[in-house]
Amino acid sequence: MSQNMLPADAELYRRVEEIVHYIWDPIGVAGCPHARDEYYSYMTAIFGRVQAGDLEEIIVYLKWAASENMGLTFDKERASEAAEAMLAWKTFINEST
Repeated sequence: MSQNMLPADAELYRRVEEIVHYIWDPIGVAGCPHARDEYYSYMTAIFGRVQAGDLEEIIVYLKWAASENMGLTFDKERASEAAEAMLAWKTFINEST
Protein backbone atom coordinates (compact mmCIF):
# COMPACT_ATOMS: atom_id res chain seq x y z
CA MET A 1 0.00 0.00 0.00
CA SER A 2 2.77 2.47 0.83
CA GLN A 3 4.05 2.56 -2.80
CA ASN A 4 1.37 5.07 -3.90
CA MET A 5 1.79 7.44 -0.96
CA LEU A 6 3.68 10.63 -0.38
CA PRO A 7 7.04 9.89 1.28
CA ALA A 8 5.90 11.13 4.72
CA ASP A 9 2.74 9.03 4.57
CA ALA A 10 4.70 5.98 3.44
CA GLU A 11 7.11 6.43 6.34
CA LEU A 12 4.23 6.74 8.81
CA TYR A 13 2.56 3.65 7.32
CA ARG A 14 5.77 1.63 7.81
CA ARG A 15 6.09 2.81 11.42
CA VAL A 16 2.45 2.03 12.18
CA GLU A 17 2.84 -1.43 10.66
CA GLU A 18 5.89 -2.04 12.87
CA ILE A 19 4.00 -0.91 15.97
CA VAL A 20 1.06 -3.14 15.11
CA HIS A 21 3.37 -6.14 14.69
CA TYR A 22 5.79 -5.57 17.56
CA ILE A 23 3.80 -3.69 20.22
CA TRP A 24 0.07 -4.32 19.77
CA ASP A 25 0.54 -7.94 18.58
CA PRO A 26 -2.57 -9.51 20.17
CA ILE A 27 -1.82 -13.02 18.87
CA GLY A 28 1.83 -13.01 19.92
CA VAL A 29 3.70 -13.30 16.63
CA ALA A 30 6.19 -10.46 17.09
CA GLY A 31 9.07 -12.90 17.34
CA CYS A 32 8.19 -14.64 14.07
CA PRO A 33 9.64 -12.91 11.00
CA HIS A 34 7.53 -15.06 8.69
CA ALA A 35 4.33 -13.74 10.35
CA ARG A 36 5.00 -10.11 9.48
CA ASP A 37 1.88 -10.03 7.30
CA GLU A 38 -0.46 -11.36 9.99
CA TYR A 39 -2.11 -7.98 10.66
CA TYR A 40 -2.05 -6.53 7.13
CA SER A 41 -5.82 -6.83 6.74
CA TYR A 42 -6.24 -4.36 9.63
CA MET A 43 -3.75 -1.79 8.41
CA THR A 44 -6.01 0.34 6.21
CA ALA A 45 -8.44 0.94 9.07
CA ILE A 46 -5.70 1.49 11.64
CA PHE A 47 -3.73 3.82 9.37
CA GLY A 48 -6.81 5.89 8.59
CA ARG A 49 -7.46 6.38 12.28
CA VAL A 50 -3.83 7.32 12.88
CA GLN A 51 -4.01 9.89 10.09
CA ALA A 52 -7.15 11.32 11.73
CA GLY A 53 -5.15 11.61 14.97
CA ASP A 54 -7.84 10.34 17.36
CA LEU A 55 -6.29 8.24 20.11
CA GLU A 56 -9.59 6.86 21.37
CA GLU A 57 -10.75 5.84 17.89
CA ILE A 58 -7.52 3.90 17.37
CA ILE A 59 -7.98 2.11 20.69
CA VAL A 60 -11.65 1.36 19.96
CA TYR A 61 -10.67 -0.18 16.63
CA LEU A 62 -7.86 -2.22 18.19
CA LYS A 63 -10.36 -3.46 20.77
CA TRP A 64 -12.82 -4.48 18.07
CA ALA A 65 -10.11 -6.22 16.05
CA ALA A 66 -8.73 -8.18 19.01
CA SER A 67 -11.91 -9.05 20.87
CA GLU A 68 -14.70 -9.13 18.31
CA ASN A 69 -12.85 -10.15 15.17
CA MET A 70 -10.05 -12.36 16.57
CA GLY A 71 -11.95 -13.58 19.64
CA LEU A 72 -9.12 -12.68 22.02
CA THR A 73 -9.00 -10.94 25.37
CA PHE A 74 -8.50 -7.21 24.89
CA ASP A 75 -5.34 -5.78 26.45
CA LYS A 76 -6.17 -2.10 26.86
CA GLU A 77 -2.73 -1.23 28.21
CA ARG A 78 -0.97 -2.71 25.19
CA ALA A 79 -3.47 -1.16 22.76
CA SER A 80 -3.05 2.24 24.42
CA GLU A 81 0.73 1.95 24.29
CA ALA A 82 0.57 1.06 20.61
CA ALA A 83 -1.88 3.85 19.77
CA GLU A 84 0.22 6.43 21.61
CA ALA A 85 3.35 5.27 19.79
CA MET A 86 1.56 5.55 16.44
CA LEU A 87 0.50 9.11 17.17
CA ALA A 88 3.98 9.99 18.44
CA TRP A 89 5.42 8.84 15.11
CA LYS A 90 2.75 10.84 13.27
CA THR A 91 3.77 13.98 15.17
CA PHE A 92 7.49 13.33 14.66
CA ILE A 93 7.14 12.75 10.93
CA ASN A 94 4.87 15.78 10.46
CA GLU A 95 7.31 18.00 12.33
CA SER A 96 10.25 16.64 10.31
CA THR A 97 8.77 17.42 6.90
